[in-house]
Amino acid sequence: MDNWRPATLEKVNETVASDPCLTQGRSILRFVVLALLFLIIWGGVIFLILFANRPYGIQVSSMVIYTAAVALYTFSRNRNNMQPFLLSCPVVHRQIPLLIRRHVGFLAALFIVQTIALKLRPNLPARLITPSRSDASLFAIILSGLCGSLAIVQVLSNRSLLQRAHLSAQAKAA
Repeated sequence: MDNWRPATLEKVNETVASDPCLTQGRSILRFVVLALLFLIIWGGVIFLILFANRPYGIQVSSMVIYTAAVALYTFSRNRNNMQPFLLSCPVVHRQIPLLIRRHVGFLAALFIVQTIALKLRPNLPARLITPSRSDASLFAIILSGLCGSLAIVQVLSNRSLLQRAHLSAQAKAA
């Protein structure tokens, strides 16, 4: 009954050894890129505050924040020791055009949702658009929730796509 364990463990070790996303050590360049994405998110928040009253200011600044957040959470090792995906990995590199096309579609959806919501805002009841004390308005919370949900869907689908691509490449190599 224990005969399958060493062979399975050996295959797992071979798979890990052949996957550049799992075998590459720490990289200062990767750290700098991920830190830059994190700073872009916070810079986008400042941009959002400064340009919220300009035409399309909310949409453009949220697209910057959204893009940086999706890139950060797609390629980094987030929580529970998830697999990082490296841009230098050949498997990931082959998926970049598809990821970009998908991202453009998600950005279009984000822009449309925000534009429609902002066009409807003047017609909404005052209790939805008026902030209470130090809290944001219910409208802002709902719109942020929609944008956040869209980002989570994209990150999870991106990570799933990259994971499937890795598994396919490993199956072909075996």
